[in-house]
Amino acid sequence: MKKRYAVMAGIAIAIPFGTALSSIQATAAETASASWATMDADADGSLSPEEVSATPWEAKFDAMDENGDGQVDKDEFQSYMDDMQSSQDSEDR
Repeated sequence: MKKRYAVMAGIAIAIPFGTALSSIQATAAETASASWATMDADADGSLSPEEVSATPWEAKFDAMDENGDGQVDKDEFQSYMDDMQSSQDSEDR
């Protein structure tokens, strides 16, 4: 009987936590999208070093520029964001 209550209590805690986690992930994706839109000042679909200068992304530009062409396209940016998320998830475990 006590085990059943413990399992039910665990489920009652896990369901809201899972919902909160998915909300946090959705918010992170929206933030990344908003960051992209704000930084891509000339709306050419890629970021130049000038567009990210004086932002927190300036120090990360070379790491985001996977192909080394001096521009960060949306796929490279998303890949960098995914890597950051994976690293964060690993640290949380």
